[in-house]
Amino acid sequence: MMARLSVLIVDDDAALLQALPQAVRLRMGGVTVETADSATAALDRIAARDYDAIVTDIKMPGMDGLALLAEIRTRRPDTPTLIITGHGENELVVHALRGGACDFIQKPIDRDYFVAALYRAIRAHVLNRRVKDRQAALACCADELERIVDGLERELGAPPGKGGP
Repeated sequence: MMARLSVLIVDDDAALLQALPQAVRLRMGGVTVETADSATAALDRIAARDYDAIVTDIKMPGMDGLALLAEIRTRRPDTPTLIITGHGENELVVHALRGGACDFIQKPIDRDYFVAALYRAIRAHVLNRRVKDRQAALACCADELERIVDGLERELGAPPGKGGP
C-alpha cells in the first residue's frame, strides 16, 4: 500500500496558509497538507517527517526562504522545494533555483499554476524514490546471484571468480 502523499507549506502570511492548503485539498485529493508559519517551525516538522514536497515563501522574518531552502537541501536533499516570490524579486529567484529549488510561484498566486507545479514536483519525487528503491533491489539481487555463483563454483571445484571449466 502506498503511503499518503504529504506537503508542507511555509509562509508567515496566515491568509496564504489557509488558501493554499485548501486549493491543494480541492484539486489534489489524497494529499495531506501541513503548514508552518516560520522557517523554525518548518525545520521542526521536517526533522519529524519526510515530505513529498515543500513550498516556502522567500521573504519571512527571521530565517528567510533561501536559508530554509539550504537547510532542506542539507537535511532532506531529495525533497523538492518550491519557492513563493513576490514581484520584482528575480535575483532572489535565480539564487533559489541555483540553490536547489525545483520551481517558483509568483505572487499573486495562480492556483492552477501552483497546483500543476506542485503536482510535477511530487511526481518527480515519487519517481525518484521508485528508482532508488529499484536500484537497491537490483543491488540485493546482484549480491544474491554472486553468492549463488560462488557456491556453485565451490561445489564444482572451480577457483572462485574464474567462471569454472
